[in-house]
Amino acid sequence: MRYEEFLESFLVSDKSLKETIKKVSGLEGKMQKDSVKGDIKSLLKNLDALKNAVSSLEEALTGVEESVSNFDYRSYFTSGEFTEDMLLGLKERKMDTVGEYPVFEVFPTRIRIDGENQEVILGKKKVPTMRPKILVDSAADLVDKLESAPFNAQAFAQDLENAYLICVLQEKAKNTGKVNDHLFYVPLLSCYKVMVPLSRSRKEYDEMAFAFDLARLYNEIKKGDFVTKSGHTCLFGTGRGKSVRILDDTGMEQLISTICFR
Repeated sequence: MRYEEFLESFLVSDKSLKETIKKVSGLEGKMQKDSVKGDIKSLLKNLDALKNAVSSLEEALTGVEESVSNFDYRSYFTSGEFTEDMLLGLKERKMDTVGEYPVFEVFPTRIRIDGENQEVILGKKKVPTMRPKILVDSAADLVDKLESAPFNAQAFAQDLENAYLICVLQEKAKNTGKVNDHLFYVPLLSCYKVMVPLSRSRKEYDEMAFAFDLARLYNEIKKGDFVTKSGHTCLFGTGRGKSVRILDDTGMEQLISTICFR
């Protein structure tokens, strides 16, 4: 059973429960008024009606309980149906999604599914839901929040250039060949490791966050006439090193691996 099927069944049984609770509450209110007015005959009549309503309430509760117990949420996760429904929802929202179970990249964040424990982690936080639609909505909200956050392209470019220069010096020290300042392409992930040297710091600013900042810098450079504070232009390459996946301002995937400042 898919979650939306379960939800439809649950809402039907819950509607019956809600109506019965309303009836019980109404009869209790009438009995209170009867007692204040001294209308014992009406009080006894409403008391009998309340007994019948309570019996109906137990039946309604049983219906809700059966509706919930009929939904095998563990199997829903472990069978892959939850993942299928989530991916379909992300596709319908036209959200860029790559990866394989249990980790999916929804740039610039990730979704991790723990089928064994029926848990979902969006970014760095657990999302207390087993309904794919809620997860998709939460992912869309998080992406919107990240994309709307202020970004100082100049400051990031300068930090990146500083890391780049350290990497160039390291290459020179290796004496593996001629290295010209501001002509040498350095792997982006080498720059990342210089910018974030401590492993505990990388938990706060991981490679995904770095890729997102690269994407925003990439898009800023696309506008033209971008130079760093030190007066250099920034060039991305696809040569050596592991590629970093980003999305440009049109939503197209770009794979960049190196950088050079000239």
